[in-house]
Parts: sequence; C-alpha cells; structure tokens
Amino acid sequence: MAAVHESIAASRPSRPWRAFLVGGAIGLVILLLTQVLTETQISFGPWALNGNGALAVPFIGFPLGIYAGWTVLGDDHEGRDLAGQLIAFSAGLILGAGLLGLFFALPVALVTGAVYATWVRGATVKRSDTLLWIAFGVSVVVGALPFLGLFGVALLPGSVILLARDKSRTTRIWLGALLVLATVLIVFGIPVVFPAPSAPPAG
Repeated sequence: MAAVHESIAASRPSRPWRAFLVGGAIGLVILLLTQVLTETQISFGPWALNGNGALAVPFIGFPLGIYAGWTVLGDDHEGRDLAGQLIAFSAGLILGAGLLGLFFALPVALVTGAVYATWVRGATVKRSDTLLWIAFGVSVVVGALPFLGLFGVALLPGSVILLARDKSRTTRIWLGALLVLATVLIVFGIPVVFPAPSAPPAG
C-alpha cells in the first residue's frame, strides 16, 4: 500500500504555485476577517472581539491553516517536492495576510517547520505517536506560560501535523478540533487566569 502511495505521489506533477495561491487565499481571509471584527462591537463576558481582541483570529487561524495545509500536502508529495510545497503554501499564507502574516504566521511556520524537520529527518521506521502526544502536551503548557505571550501558540501545530500523518479523515478532523481548542484556551483563558497588571492611577 505504501509503495502504491509513493508511486501515485511521484507521478503527480509538482505545482508549488497552486499551494502558494491556496495559502495566499487563506491568509487573505484571515486578514479580512480580522479587519471586519476590529470594527464590530462583539463581546461576551470579559472577552471582546473588536479592537485588539480581533487579533484572536490570526492567533487561531494561522495554526489551523498551517495544520490543514501541511496535512493535505503531506498526502500528495514527499521528499524535496513536499518541502517545496510546504514552503510555497507557507509563503502564500504569510504574504496573503500582509503584516499580520509577518508578525503571526511567519513564527508559526518557522517553528512548525523546525519541529517537522527534526522529527522526520533520518526516520527510517514509524516512530511512536506517544512521543508526539507528549510533545503536544508540553507545547500546550509552554504556550500557556504568561511571560511568553500569545506567541506560544506557534509551538502547537507541529506535533499535531505529525500525528495526523496516515490517519483517517475523521481522526484528522478531531486533531484539528483539538488544536483549535488548545489555541482558544491559550488565547482566551490564560489572560483571564493571569490578567495583565493594571497601570497605577495617575497623579
């Protein structure tokens, strides 16, 4: 079965421009949705999605976008071709979102790439998923540390992408939902549990 998959992947022409355009479209959607929410008055409890609160969109959207894009590309490509596709998709995602992409998507893509490359490099046999689950748990804890800020979410997608390899569509959807849940908890939960110190009153 693996040989059949490899032959199919090898027979497909490499079109990195397509991955670039798909990534760019996702980045543009994240950018537009962020801008729209910035002008709204949506709020619930201690959370508001207007103003700076709209930045929750890139914090959640970029990790999910990279997870979905890299997982799909991993099915159809391998080796250097896969690396080119992942770079093209990530570049499109970053450029499509403009400054948001540079500040938010770029760190996520770089950290995810480092995790992915470290795991697959030199791996001749399938490694245990247990290590990936441990890595995901550690990344959630590290990402939740208040002094790291919300950029801790950049640690999340790598292990989930690796867990999704060779899994069923249902399992991949559940893994994506887990990634979103972890990101939401970090983005919305940690600021409530560990609120930023308020400025002393003037005068």
